[in-house]
Amino acid sequence: MKFKYIAILSLAYTTTFAQEKANETLNQLVRSAIEYAPKIKEQQQMVLMGDYKTKIQETALKPQIQSEIGITRIDPIAKAQFGINTIQFQPNMNYNANIGGNYVLYDWGKQFVNIEKTKLETNLVKTGVEALKNIYAYQVAQLYYSIIYAQKAIEVQKLQLKLIDDNKAIVESKVKQGDALDFDLVSGAVRFKNAETRLTDLQSQMERQYIYLSSLIGKDAHGMIPEGTGFDLGIVDLSVEGAITQAQTNNYDLKVLKDKDLIAERDVKISQMSALPSLAANAQIGIRNGYVPRINGEAPDVLDDFKLNTIVGVKLTIPVYTGHRGAAQTEVAKINREMLKYSVDVTNQALKRDLEAAQNEYNSAKNKLELSERNVFQAKYALDLANIRYKNGVLTNIEIEAAQTALKDAQFAQLQYQYQMALAKLEMNRLSGVKFW
Repeated sequence: MKFKYIAILSLAYTTTFAQEKANETLNQLVRSAIEYAPKIKEQQQMVLMGDYKTKIQETALKPQIQSEIGITRIDPIAKAQFGINTIQFQPNMNYNANIGGNYVLYDWGKQFVNIEKTKLETNLVKTGVEALKNIYAYQVAQLYYSIIYAQKAIEVQKLQLKLIDDNKAIVESKVKQGDALDFDLVSGAVRFKNAETRLTDLQSQMERQYIYLSSLIGKDAHGMIPEGTGFDLGIVDLSVEGAITQAQTNNYDLKVLKDKDLIAERDVKISQMSALPSLAANAQIGIRNGYVPRINGEAPDVLDDFKLNTIVGVKLTIPVYTGHRGAAQTEVAKINREMLKYSVDVTNQALKRDLEAAQNEYNSAKNKLELSERNVFQAKYALDLANIRYKNGVLTNIEIEAAQTALKDAQFAQLQYQYQMALAKLEMNRLSGVKFW
């Protein structure tokens, strides 16, 4: 009894360890795909670009300083005659060098809202990056399941080949004894070739999955998924209600719409604030010539002609009339936000439909799997009985072939239902936004 208890614990530990190893294999494949994906790297550059756009927008809150150096020649120049003297109040050659700046003292929060909008746009891109990672993760998981299915299907087909080959040896012995016909040998050879063709198709199918997986992770994926891995990879079981609830927070389509709604809200504010005034200060300091008039065409001394000059001012800009542009832009922004609300409703509607469909697929496959497990057991038992009766000459070769085919069909059906359950479960987790890696 003690030995039996230890054996059960050992089996449970081995199963758990194998499961954790399988989960880690999938997680590693997902991480490799995310690290390699050029599309994700492209989107990450857009995030970086968004950060710089925010910095550009923030410069509006800082003083804008510029310098200017210029030479201007003016001809003709007005002159005045006073007796024998000619006075020229402006030189032909005008030199000017200055540095000046302007600064928005107050704009009633318009720039702060613009900065908020730019940050939200960057957050939208970040959400898009995470959504893209999620897409790659579930693509890898689907390929992972497909490869596991192909591996198991190949095992079933190889077992079928072995049964046919074993039966061939029995038929050959019976032919020598005169208890079977050459027809039985030919029939067995045809079945063997058909089974080999089916095996080749399954191997080709698995190779295609490996090619797709390798293209996602950027390296050869062959040998990365150990044979004998099960379909249960620790992905969460969800009900439709639980998945819908979780999706409201985690589904990336809904996250994107929420981010867009926040941006649309800022668009409404910006449009409403377009008629607000802005108060700005400007100042300038520099040096220029022309402060001393030219008498009889003689240029004054440089130190007398060039003077330091300053300009200081405050300007209040008040929009008076823009043809109701601001009001129209506000209405457009409000309509856009209203459209986003309907988009949320449409997404939730599609989400509920797809989750219910996935749940139905899961339940249907689960029920069929329970029936198939009994069917496989019965098919194995029937084949064992058929083999015994065939060796004793009670059954014909055609009947033994039918028993072998029945077992193969039952095993493939069982495998197909396991695969369908895994994909349905994966789809429910994808729709609800579960991050499994």
